[in-house]
Amino acid sequence: MGWRTVVITKPSKISIERDQFKYAPKDGKVITVPIDDISVIILEVHQVSITSALMSRLTESNIVLFTCDKTHTPNGVFIPFHQHSRYAKVAHQQIAWSEPFKKRAWQKIVSSKVYNQAQTLAYMGKEKVKQLEKYSQNVKSGDSTNIESTAARVYFVALFGKGFNRRNENDWRNSALNYGYALMRGAISRSLAAHGFLPAFGLFHHSTLNSFNLSDDLIELYRAFVDVVVAEHFEEFIELADTRFLPTHKVELYQLFTMRTIIDAQATTLLNSIEVCVTSLMNATLEKDVGLLKLPTLDNRDE
Repeated sequence: MGWRTVVITKPSKISIERDQFKYAPKDGKVITVPIDDISVIILEVHQVSITSALMSRLTESNIVLFTCDKTHTPNGVFIPFHQHSRYAKVAHQQIAWSEPFKKRAWQKIVSSKVYNQAQTLAYMGKEKVKQLEKYSQNVKSGDSTNIESTAARVYFVALFGKGFNRRNENDWRNSALNYGYALMRGAISRSLAAHGFLPAFGLFHHSTLNSFNLSDDLIELYRAFVDVVVAEHFEEFIELADTRFLPTHKVELYQLFTMRTIIDAQATTLLNSIEVCVTSLMNATLEKDVGLLKLPTLDNRDE
């Protein structure tokens, strides 16, 4: 799997030529990059033409392609069609998930999410680490006591301070978090579809108006990875008068996909960990065994 994130910010044409990704801006120099070096492509502008040959190669090489809306926030992802040999079987088994399976899987997801929140606080030198770790150990089946919500109230105040509110649309930190979460959601949705899952059918989320309920289940595992990048790299901007979320800030978030992650006792990139996680969900689904789930944790980046 590649390691480069390519961001297209100018009107241009992109294509494939002799195993090279070719970027031809309307007002600049043509740039080529080995296609095997690329893991993610983000089209931040609408004035981009792309060849069908390139799109086909992106699917073959498992490269994630994002489109963005007028605010340059990811709003779509190119999803491969029937890549997995057991596509139909996975979908049928997913629809037949039992309630105990879904509740136990959600318990594991919430426990892992809260544990990663604790590790984020520890990495940032914040308080409430032990409290969050204790919460992560006390999640019940289906999170019946709503530990996820309880932990969130403690976590965000500890990470960003008492004045922080996730509902404040004017806070640049929320813009940064939402941008990072959108990247995660797209990558997860693509992997789910490639493995034969129907993203509309979730383990916990079940809105009839949401086509990506399962993606929104699994993104909970990866929110802390976004949080730590925002907290670590943007902390110096908090006290500045100009606290807009600028294009230059997005560069840090583009590195999310190559962030070191631990899954199945192995260090790997975040993007690859999504593949491992989704593959484990596929195996758990086919074998009807939640114990087969492999979930990501934050790496100790001081090592």
